[in-house]
Amino acid sequence: MFATMNESSMEAKTKHSISEQKAFDSDIEWSFDYTQDFIERKNWDKQTLEIQFMDGHTKLQKGAKVWTKSVEGVIMETEYLAFDPPSKIAVRMLNRSSIFKEFVGSWNYIPMNTRQTILKITYDFSLRFPYNLLKLLVFQRIQRNMVKKLDFLASYLNENEPKDTHES
Repeated sequence: MFATMNESSMEAKTKHSISEQKAFDSDIEWSFDYTQDFIERKNWDKQTLEIQFMDGHTKLQKGAKVWTKSVEGVIMETEYLAFDPPSKIAVRMLNRSSIFKEFVGSWNYIPMNTRQTILKITYDFSLRFPYNLLKLLVFQRIQRNMVKKLDFLASYLNENEPKDTHES
């Protein structure tokens, strides 16, 4: 696992990007479907308290709107900017946040071979005052939460082995 923090040259004081990644012993199609299934996500993602469609949307696709509430009480309304099975999803925050001016998250699924996939989560964001004054602390908290999310997934998969989707 690794983390990066990049600041765009145009908005060096306000734009931030954090990435974390982890490899899993499952193929890319299964990994994508499993992690994007709301019912399954409630089983492994211990940071997401509630997740549901909003504004009449009933399936994940580009343009779908989703409401989430974290265990920390953070509510985020998002719109899917990309839904490209089995390789990528991207969402942007729609609601006003006390922490973020802007927030875009993406999950990229990278096949290592037919039985292993890397899940790379990237968050791009701008912070509101006074959080912009505490950007290192905020960055560390977000990074820690990203690592936890990937660790929760790994732990759950280790306890509940994914079915082999390939025949020998």
